[in-house]
Amino acid sequence: MDIQNRVSNYLKESFTSDLKAGFITAVVALPLAIAFAIASGVEPQMGLYTAVIAGILVASTGGSRYSISGPTGAMTVIILSTLHSFELEGLLLAGFLAGAFQILFGILKLGKVVKYIPLPVISGFTSGIGAIILIGQIPNALGLVIPSKEHVWETLYAIISSANLISTTAITICVTTILLLLFLPGLMARIKYINSLPPSIIALILSVIIVYHFGFEIPLVGSIPAGLPQIRMINFNLELLMNVLPAALTIALLGAIEALLCAVVCDGMTNSRHDSNKELIGQGIANMALPFFSGIPCTAAIARSAVNIREGAKTRMSGIIHALILLMILVFLGPVAAFIPKAYLAGVLILVSLRMINIDEFKTTMSISKMDTAVLLVTFLLTVLTDLVFAVQMGMFLSIILLFIRLTNVIDIQTMENYDRTKGINATIFADPYLEKNVSVYTINGPFFFGAMNVFESKINEHMAISKPHIILRMRYVPFIDTTGIERLKSFIKASRKQHQRVYLTSVQPEVMKRMESDLELTELMEKQHVHICESSQKALEFVKKENDKK
Repeated sequence: MDIQNRVSNYLKESFTSDLKAGFITAVVALPLAIAFAIASGVEPQMGLYTAVIAGILVASTGGSRYSISGPTGAMTVIILSTLHSFELEGLLLAGFLAGAFQILFGILKLGKVVKYIPLPVISGFTSGIGAIILIGQIPNALGLVIPSKEHVWETLYAIISSANLISTTAITICVTTILLLLFLPGLMARIKYINSLPPSIIALILSVIIVYHFGFEIPLVGSIPAGLPQIRMINFNLELLMNVLPAALTIALLGAIEALLCAVVCDGMTNSRHDSNKELIGQGIANMALPFFSGIPCTAAIARSAVNIREGAKTRMSGIIHALILLMILVFLGPVAAFIPKAYLAGVLILVSLRMINIDEFKTTMSISKMDTAVLLVTFLLTVLTDLVFAVQMGMFLSIILLFIRLTNVIDIQTMENYDRTKGINATIFADPYLEKNVSVYTINGPFFFGAMNVFESKINEHMAISKPHIILRMRYVPFIDTTGIERLKSFIKASRKQHQRVYLTSVQPEVMKRMESDLELTELMEKQHVHICESSQKALEFVKKENDKK
């Protein structure tokens, strides 16, 4: 009875809104699904299969209520590269493995970790992919029949070699499509009954009518087989599996990044909250299922998700409805694709690619940080000029280097001379001649990890020259300590003991203390009081005075 009530309430409150949003989103997704498939080097129907299956599975199992998944521009480049290297069997296996990786990411709760990839790296990848898509669509825009190439310079060389075959008709259709997509929204917004109609579908209908009526001889999409995709098995060859593993990991990472970025955008538009780990699992389920239905790797699409929200979607059913409408189009209108000019799809993708190249982010990054600018430009150039798998690997490496440099720059170890002599711990030290003569205080600011050792060593050498018998290390501002930090701390304690010096660690954070106590040798040094743990620096000074008074 409860289920019946829920269904009844849904039909009354949300179904109409979801139906409208799903229909409009499907109309927007239709040309993009075909375009991204062709740009990926696969048959156009594979893009539609992907949009249908991913739309249903991710909407049902994902962690974002409004995200719409399917083939995307970000995926086309790595799909094309994988296809060139390992053919279709390798691509399908890579997609399956990518799904497995994404499910693993979700189970291990790595959803939030992906968000910490620096913006310059993400911006460099995205802009580089946009540039590759833009260059890859030039042949279609010019009416040239050139197979998809793995590298941009191969595409440019093929264009120059075929320059005598350029079609003015194709150029006209491409330019007209771009102009319609740019200016129709503003014109249509003034007309009540068509203001919700996507400009892309109007441009599509016009281009099909023109080609059909005048019979222009330009490259066309070709007829799409009507009906459902046949179930096929994947080639789980061990050698092939090992070869496609890097590409699969790249697909998984790119898909995860785009899906979670899309979820964040949807949250901002709807004031909702997504479950990042559940979203990764939903994406993984879809990517593991797609190869069995001749689908290519998918992820969430920001543009389609935004359309879904703007058109009034209230529940995740809008994503399922969008997929079912695409399925109906696939079943009943497949032959119409025979008259879709590739120049129209080029116009659509050129606009998509230009929006992926975010000039504002380039300007902002360049104005803020030279280091970030270098990372952005290197990632961008590697993405455009090299293999995308290598570009992703280098991008992640640059992310780590960038984080390391920034953490190292945060590290600061200050002596008590840096502080006001009349306040706090200095007031106590300089008021007592014994303490002033026998105590050195160092305040460690920042994580005590391998990157901090250079700063620590310089301060230690400075202290050894001063050679005061009591050394206080203030650790209130140390958020974490790694193995290298613990090892160096132990060495310092042992060296100080040989010099008949005592070490005091004060205001140690609970997490840092827990990590230190997990080291048996350091715990033993604490128990034997070769190093003293004090609640505060003042407590450490009181202990020093008491020890002196006993003498």
